Amino acid sequence: MGNNKKSIFLIDFDITISKKDSTDVLLETHQPEFKQELRKKYRAGEYSIREFIKYGLGSLNITKEQYIQTLQENVTIDETFIDFVKSGEEFKIVSAGARLNVQGTLSKYGINLPDSEVISNDLKFSGTDKNQITVENPFLDKEGYYGVDKKEAVENYKKKGYKTYFVGDGPSDYKALEVADFAFVRKGTRAVKFCEENGIEFFKFGDFDEILEWVENNKKV
Repeated sequence: MGNNKKSIFLIDFDITISKKDSTDVLLETHQPEFKQELRKKYRAGEYSIREFIKYGLGSLNITKEQYIQTLQENVTIDETFIDFVKSGEEFKIVSAGARLNVQGTLSKYGINLPDSEVISNDLKFSGTDKNQITVENPFLDKEGYYGVDKKEAVENYKKKGYKTYFVGDGPSDYKALEVADFAFVRKGTRAVKFCEENGIEFFKFGDFDEILEWVENNKKV
């Protein structure tokens, strides 16, 4: 980071910033039995990540207000992320879940991100008697598997001349971790093994203060 090239952090949300998967929390709260059914089909390879999100969130018969309330009551974050936000480092959140999950959760911590700062799926709430939730995929990956093309997000910023840092934890992050200039992976997650097995240079972090310390130590490198 010793040169003057601008840098950006593209950061996954669930399990990377949040301590629990926000979609899982919503399903556990409102559709626990259906969540188990979805999980079995996903693990058996019958459903993609995109389908898990689509059918899972689509099953929730709750209002937008109830949706946000559920997040704020049940989803907590690694609060050192607040330090990261205050540090001034440029970042975007890239999530295969839903933009509302990110914004609804973080607003409880005084972090109010506009839509432009969150690359994720959109939710449409409709209906009167029933609150139908539809998942829209404005950043759909070419395979249609993940719902959000995190690899493309990284490549787009590289094309703009950014040094790109990707911060993640799991399978929906793998392709982005492969193409980022440098990777940060949360300790104890599946992405650690993935990076080790694929020769990806990465820093294993326990919290966002450790990432900031790494940045400070590598400014002149």
